[in-house]
Amino acid sequence: MSTITNSDEIFIAKTLKGLEDVLREELLKLGARDIQMMTRAVRFKGDLGFLYKANICIGSAVRILRPIKFVEVHRSEDLLVAAQKIPWEKWFHPDKTFAVYASGTHPKFDHTGYAALVLKDGIVDRFRSKIGKRPSVDREFPQIRIELHLNKRHCTISFDSSGDSLHRRGYRKEMTIAPMSEVLANGLLRLTGYRGDRPLYDPMCGSGTFPIEASIIADHIPAGIYRDSFGFMNWLDYDKELHALIHVSALKKISESPNEIFASDIDSGSVRISKSNSELALVEDRISWSEKDFMLSDPPKKRGLLVINPPYGRRIDSDIELTYQRIGEHLRKAYKGWTAWIVVPSAKASKALQMKSKRQIAFQNGDLDCMWQEFDIYTQ
Repeated sequence: MSTITNSDEIFIAKTLKGLEDVLREELLKLGARDIQMMTRAVRFKGDLGFLYKANICIGSAVRILRPIKFVEVHRSEDLLVAAQKIPWEKWFHPDKTFAVYASGTHPKFDHTGYAALVLKDGIVDRFRSKIGKRPSVDREFPQIRIELHLNKRHCTISFDSSGDSLHRRGYRKEMTIAPMSEVLANGLLRLTGYRGDRPLYDPMCGSGTFPIEASIIADHIPAGIYRDSFGFMNWLDYDKELHALIHVSALKKISESPNEIFASDIDSGSVRISKSNSELALVEDRISWSEKDFMLSDPPKKRGLLVINPPYGRRIDSDIELTYQRIGEHLRKAYKGWTAWIVVPSAKASKALQMKSKRQIAFQNGDLDCMWQEFDIYTQ
């Protein structure tokens, strides 16, 4: 039996650049308290049950951390001593594998790998001194994931409650080239204001991430419901019954939206992959799939929301301006009355659209800086 109490704690939900506001909105709606915005993260308070709930329900978080120690470090030995004093044996069993991941900067650590090694050594020392047995390290698939964040002379030590990144929903078994992260797709959709309130069309669907995540949003499907494991399930204070209750409660909130979702791609293989992924997500009947060239397409409805993630990146830089020029031309010709949100990877691509954006939001897709731009087609 763990001695850790189930009272209000501070948690940190990490996200991607540009998605902080939608993550805050999700947490607020879910019932988080004392919310504070951070860079690529949102800090909040809740109890252990809320931590389970956030992992199951939130769509725009990458992982959710449970800070357990804030340490002022003037030399590497300070971190080692602090780690040796933390009662790790009350948090997880030595039969569990673990790994330490470090980020940030600190004047006493030349690189984050060294800081992670110091913390790891402190954890091992503590287990050996208290119970005579140490846990094994597994960098690839650890059961216990510990994060160390360095900020000048301050360090935050946290447990990762999510384990595997939350973008790994569990429904995407097949992928096209350079697929968009599920968390990014979910967050970008939320930035459009989409809540299942109007027809949505993704004409370059790739692996189907946009339409599947749109279904998740529209039907109030908990984004983590497809997963069978979270990091918190390996903690000594894991409450299996509470987790089950929260899981069932989240399922009861699912309700099918009356609005339609359409998706297509010029590539038959992409459409096949998208359909397969939507079946695993249990939303195959919510999406109308077709194989077609967007540049020759007619709108599926008189009005609605277009979300477009054209093929772009270093592999096709030479064609990018022509691609965006053709997209802009076809939108003006065939999609009057629609609102389009387009992933734009450069100023040249934006200019090639030959349309004035109503709004634009900076974000990163992998290591590429992009803009998420909104266009009202009837004003062009």
